[in-house]
Amino acid sequence: MKTGLATVALGALAVALPWLAGAALAADKGEIVVFVPSSTNPYIGQFEKGAKAKAQELGYSVKAIENNFNQSEQDSQVQQQLASGEKVAGYIWWPFENAAGIGALRALSKSGAPVIVSNQFPLKGTDKFYTAYAGANDILSGKTAAEMLLKACADAKIKCGKGAIIRFPAGVSAGDDRVTGFEEAVKGKLDVISVTPTAGFLEDEGYKVAAQIIPANKGELTWIYTENDSIAGAAAQAARENGLTPGKDILIVGGTCHGDSSHVVNGDLVGTAIQSGYFEGWLAVQTLVKYIDTGKVEPGEVYLPADPDHPPADTGAPHKLNFLPNPAVGNTQAAYDQAKLWGKSIKELCNF
Repeated sequence: MKTGLATVALGALAVALPWLAGAALAADKGEIVVFVPSSTNPYIGQFEKGAKAKAQELGYSVKAIENNFNQSEQDSQVQQQLASGEKVAGYIWWPFENAAGIGALRALSKSGAPVIVSNQFPLKGTDKFYTAYAGANDILSGKTAAEMLLKACADAKIKCGKGAIIRFPAGVSAGDDRVTGFEEAVKGKLDVISVTPTAGFLEDEGYKVAAQIIPANKGELTWIYTENDSIAGAAAQAARENGLTPGKDILIVGGTCHGDSSHVVNGDLVGTAIQSGYFEGWLAVQTLVKYIDTGKVEPGEVYLPADPDHPPADTGAPHKLNFLPNPAVGNTQAAYDQAKLWGKSIKELCNF
């Protein structure tokens, strides 16, 4: 009887408030469980926001399970989720430490639900543990940053030689891949004198490393690559404190828009590239639902187009590897203002 009354009540509300009926129906296809590090990191907050927006659009709901940047904690969360017996539409897996999290990924795969890996490229030998990968290509990110730096060296007529890489924390395989992509692109052109991990992804952690590296190598460093713009902004501050003017005495590139864009448009950084946390979460959900709808995964990889106005279609089967575009953006206000991806401006995607 209660169910019947509830149905009648919902029907009455639907007549009066059609948007409410649409919202209720929009989340009735099932729940997607997303394992991610803490959304105290704004990029991860954007990832969750994009995942939830796409899920609602496609008729699903999202439950995000966050860990405090701790793989052991995330592994325990997977065991608890599986032990609950909850029926889910699928899983999205963003490991904090890729290699250390393989056991948890294997456990998710054995549940029978589709598993989409995101943000950190799957390690060799793990293909059978996931349905598809959807997210950034960190080797491409490192390569894009290197190409921006080499162009800036040529345009500024600065003799770029020795430089340093400040990378993501040890154990984060995305940091390994970005170093690989960067070093491959600058091989024979620039000298990498050090690769130093930070303790995190934000300015405070980046500053602690840059404030040690720059004075220790003063007179030698001509460039710094930092793997994202938050750490790059901290490197620019540390450079100034040591009497170096970014863009003149030393060239700095982060390569991933993340945080305060003022360091890009004022010329502290040689440029940036759009890697959107919002669209990475969005793409992970789209890829999962495309698999649910078709029951198929196309072999190989696809680089989704960097269309400024239109996102990729929801139809068709996903590929095994589905990569976000990584368009470079110049370090002028005009270039920044004009940059768009999939219908959203760079300000919407990067200033958070």
